[in-house]
This record gives sequence, structure tokens and C-alpha cells, in this order.
Amino acid sequence: MERQRDLVIIGGGPAGLSAACSASRCGLEVALVDEQESPGGQLFRNIESPLGRVMLDAKERRKGLALAEDFRNSGTCYLPGTTVWGIEPGRVSCTRDQKALDLPCTSVIVAPGAMERPVPFPGWTLPGVMGAGAADILLRSGGTFQTAGDPSVVLAGSGPLLLLLASHLIAKGVKIAAWLDTGYASRRLLSAGPAPAALLDAPYLLKGLRMALSILIKKVPVVRGVSDLRAEGDKRVERVSYRVKGKTKTIETAWLIRHEGVIPRTHIPAALGAKLRWDALQRYWYPATDAFGATSMDGVFLAGDACYVHGGDVSIIKGTLSGIAAARRIGVISDTEAEFRAAPFLARLLRLRIARAWLRYVFAPNPKIFHVPDETLVCRCEAVTAGQIRQAVSEGNSDVNEVKRFTRCGMGPCQGRMCGPALGEITAGALEKSPGTVGILRAREPFRPVTLATYCNTKHDA
Repeated sequence: MERQRDLVIIGGGPAGLSAACSASRCGLEVALVDEQESPGGQLFRNIESPLGRVMLDAKERRKGLALAEDFRNSGTCYLPGTTVWGIEPGRVSCTRDQKALDLPCTSVIVAPGAMERPVPFPGWTLPGVMGAGAADILLRSGGTFQTAGDPSVVLAGSGPLLLLLASHLIAKGVKIAAWLDTGYASRRLLSAGPAPAALLDAPYLLKGLRMALSILIKKVPVVRGVSDLRAEGDKRVERVSYRVKGKTKTIETAWLIRHEGVIPRTHIPAALGAKLRWDALQRYWYPATDAFGATSMDGVFLAGDACYVHGGDVSIIKGTLSGIAAARRIGVISDTEAEFRAAPFLARLLRLRIARAWLRYVFAPNPKIFHVPDETLVCRCEAVTAGQIRQAVSEGNSDVNEVKRFTRCGMGPCQGRMCGPALGEITAGALEKSPGTVGILRAREPFRPVTLATYCNTKHDA
């Protein structure tokens, strides 16, 4: 067992790094654990290496490098390549270099970031089909989309990462055959009301406009009102079929990249029993926290997009605030000092949340994306189809955990991370209810697969 520390932070993205810097400045002894081998998370992936800076503009590079440098100089005990699989009051259990590691602590900040909303559809398991995040990682890692045939890619869906990825693909010289837009038109119209507030964050607005302009300049075909998306092929995706205006059309391609928005990673807070709330517009569960990231669990804080998705730069602010809150809880700083340190960050957080409120409507997911055929595979771990889920609902099961028990959907190694959101949507659709009424999968420790020997050794050492 490691020696006692004031704070353990889980996650080395923008929120986790800023939380470590903030807490260390307050005088806390901090340890940060992260599955990745270098700091930065998805936004600043490999920021310290020349390769990792390729896809970022100069301003973002400077911000990422400055954050990484501050973190390196903060005195934080940094444990990269470490998988956290358990949290109990006063301790964090993890594995590093195939060895169990126990970290006693007074408080915990969980900063796992967000994830792409998993959406099953016919053919989604074929090679050549991936999410926007995976495609961006491929580009940032020096990969390409070259194939023996047509090297063009097809983008599908609706969400902020798709716009970012499109600009990155264009910058790398990758041809985009089409953008198949599945967006929710009626919700986008509602964005007109809060849209003027976007001027409160003019640089962010201009960045989005520049990305949209690059797509217009390259004359990327954008097909709106798309439904019934399918990836077709034998050994890998060879074509994409879809319906638009009542007609079925196809596009030949070896790459289909789909993105349907971003949702908070709620697995750890849900397993700990933290209170969760349902957002009917963005259609996701998120932990109930205050402005400092304090959850309903004493001593457990959340930082970044794990609280609610606002973007990477806002995650830095949230991380800073959670670090201050952890120091105040322990008593290292007074309430007055905490308020003084937090005041400018709270003001900026409020301004950015107001400025970006309209994007919640622009990127609101269309419920029809989950109207998939019965034969569509939903849970890859346990090979459960949409039809089996609907059958379980028809037999009287109205809660996702009941459906899970009868179908095994969500019982595989990913513990429902990839199929949980779809399970909720399909269950709710069969009942003609909101997904917020059918519950969320109950998560349990361990959060990640761990050998029985490692688990027992950790408990024995304690």
C-alpha cells in the first residue's frame, strides 16, 4: 500500500491536469493516475511529442503545452499506464505494470472525460466502421485512411466531433465522399433563441465557423434528413446505404465514420452510488454536482465533461474548481480563500455555459437513430440484438436492469459502457416512454477487468 495522500485524481485529460495543478497550489499532496502513458487526454493527446501537435492550431498547442508543463512542475505524483478498478472510502485500487496498487487518500477527483454516444446500426461491427474519436486518434497517431480502392471516407451522424474531424481530414488531404446528416431538425430551429449569446465566446464561435468554411470550400456533399443507415460488405465495409426523402441510396466507400454526440462517462459515479440526473434534450444521464464538482458522495468530486459535456477548455476550468474544493474540504484553505481563488473561474464558467447553450439544440440527438431493425446487434460482448431487447420488454420488463437480467445485455467485459445507452433508448422506445423513466444500468466494482489474484492481493494487503 502506498502512503496516505490528500487527494487522488483519476484521469490525465485537461480536467485532471488542471485539478492537480490547482490542488497542488493550495498545498495538497496529490497523486494522479491515468490509463494513458502521457498526459493530455483526448483533446491534448501526445501533446508533448511532435506528432501529437500536428492536428492542433497554434493557440491550442500553446495551451496544451502550458498545461502539461504546469502539471509536470506541480509536484504531483504521476502514475501513467495505471488502470483504476476500485474506489472505496479513503482508498483507490488500481493496477500498474500488472501489479496491484493501493492508494490511500482523503479525497478523490474523478475526471474520466466524456465518450461518444454508442449507436448500433446494421453493419456497425464491420472493419472500416469507426467513431469520430477513433478516427481522430488514428490521424493524431500518424495513421492514414489509404486503401487499395477509393481512399475517400463517408461521415455520418450529427455532433461536434464530426465537424472537428472533417476539418482535420481536409487538412490531411483525405477526401470526404459525403456527410450524411442525421440531425434533429426541429431541435436545431430552437437554437435560434439562445444563439446570440454565442458572441460571449467569440473565439470559440469563430473557430467553429472556420471549420464549417473549410468544408464549404472543399464542397463536401452534405445530405440532410438521413435515416436507416447501414454499412454493407463482406469482410469490411464496402458501401453505405441510407434513406432520404423516401428513397434508398448507396455510396461506395471503404471507410464509414459515425458520430452522434458526446455523453459523460458515468460508470464510476454510478457504481459509487452518486446521484444522477437525466437530460431530456441531450438524452443522457449525468451526475448531480455543484459548481465545484462535489457529488452526493462525501469526498468524491467530478471534473470536466464527466459532470456535463461543455468542451475541453471548460473542462480546464472545472478541474481548477474541483482542486480548490478538495483543498477546502480538507481544511488546507479557508472558505474565504477558496471563494477568492474560485471567483474568476466561476464567472468564466457561467459565461461560457451561457455562450454555448445554443449548441445543446444544434447537436441534440435524433431519437430515430435508435429505431434499428430487430436483427441489429446491440451488445457485442453477449451478442444481444435489438429484437431480443424488444422481446424482453414485451414480456413485461420495463426497467433496463430487468432487461439486462433476461437478455444479458450489459453483462460483458465492457459492463454496459458500449450498449447501455442504446439499451435504454430501445427499451424506452418499445414502451413509448422517455429513456429517463427506464433507469440506468447498475454498475459495480471492479470498473475494469481485473484478475482475481490481483483483487485478493489488494484486499489482503489492506
